[in-house]
Amino acid sequence: MPPRTRKPRDTERVVPDDKVEILPPGRGLVLDWRVIAPTVAFGTVAGFVASFVVGGGGLLRHAIVGLLGMLVGQGLVRLTGWRVSTGKRLLDEGAMAVIGAILVVLLARFIA
Repeated sequence: MPPRTRKPRDTERVVPDDKVEILPPGRGLVLDWRVIAPTVAFGTVAGFVASFVVGGGGLLRHAIVGLLGMLVGQGLVRLTGWRVSTGKRLLDEGAMAVIGAILVVLLARFIA
């Protein structure tokens, strides 16, 4: 059985499957701790602040809720256009992360 090939828009050239790359050539998925560590720390702080508002406990729980809250907060900004405007970008991002974390906690309590 011959190998499958993909036909590009230019029908004169056929590209075999083993030559098709999703990531840029020669680069894999790189995890950089200089990017991940501040994000986890920021999410943990957002989860900790949200726990003061709606209750909860545990460092791991704060981190998970905060990270999910950051995603939910950014999703709210993109979907609705609502934004907290304090004049400082870090405070704006933090406020949206805390609002998202509060929504995540309330949704989890509603489901459970």
